[in-house]
Amino acid sequence: MSYLLLLRREVDPPLLAETLAEMLSLPVTAIDVGDDGEDERNWAAPISCTVTHLGGDLPLHLDIYVADDVASPSKADAGAWLAARLNTVVAYKSVPLPPSAYWLVGPDGRRTRGRLVDEDERGHLLSSGRRIAAVESAISLLDDVPVAPLVEVIGEYRMPTPIADELATTVKPSDETAIRSAVTDLASWEGLVARLVSGWPPDGWYPPDYYRERLEIRDGLATAEQELPESARAEFMAALAEVDRLFAEATVDDGGRALASVTGSVPDRWWWHRISHPLPWQKMPGTVTG
Repeated sequence: MSYLLLLRREVDPPLLAETLAEMLSLPVTAIDVGDDGEDERNWAAPISCTVTHLGGDLPLHLDIYVADDVASPSKADAGAWLAARLNTVVAYKSVPLPPSAYWLVGPDGRRTRGRLVDEDERGHLLSSGRRIAAVESAISLLDDVPVAPLVEVIGEYRMPTPIADELATTVKPSDETAIRSAVTDLASWEGLVARLVSGWPPDGWYPPDYYRERLEIRDGLATAEQELPESARAEFMAALAEVDRLFAEATVDDGGRALASVTGSVPDRWWWHRISHPLPWQKMPGTVTG
């Protein structure tokens, strides 16, 4: 097991060693703590913690290696433990992409997504470390950080699209530009429907602008049939009908009012009139809905 953690404050090596020993139920002699580049280390220790000192809002980077035979907590539990014991904020990666997406946990155990960037408020590149540019919910010790939704996390998150994938295998989209485009757009539409029926992963919400964009993609699919070669039309229309069925079953007709209230008027097509309840953006951080 390994942990890559960022801390809001500097911590003396002895205190860090004691805290890790307590977390892992080991004697402090089993913990090796040393600065990055330091050669005189106990490399045989079952726990190795390499410390790098940075600038920015999170000046301490910990690279912790735990031997396989040592019972170790999850990354979330380890972050919460250190935050509580050291009375600080701990950050760690939340998803592979985007690179700015981290979890932040405070000493009270509350966790939120945070956006970490390598630029200051004026857009100048930091010499080292990261700046906490935004959090999705208020967290102790970070009262001055803006609260805002991290829509980029939603944008990078991918859902399985088995219907579009099967269509790609059946019609061999590499043969025709029109087929490739239709399959790609169908996958985008299916991705929205998959999120909807799954409760809007990864965080239980979806931005209204993103929702509108996917409906615009569905608009394009309405005319895609005319551009497809005869050999692919039947398979494409069957796949589209299946995704549409899943969408219709998971939504209700509100005449498009909910979406129009936050993004402007909507076209008079049946998919624009359907929405899930609760609304996709009901739990969007920083959003107040009626």
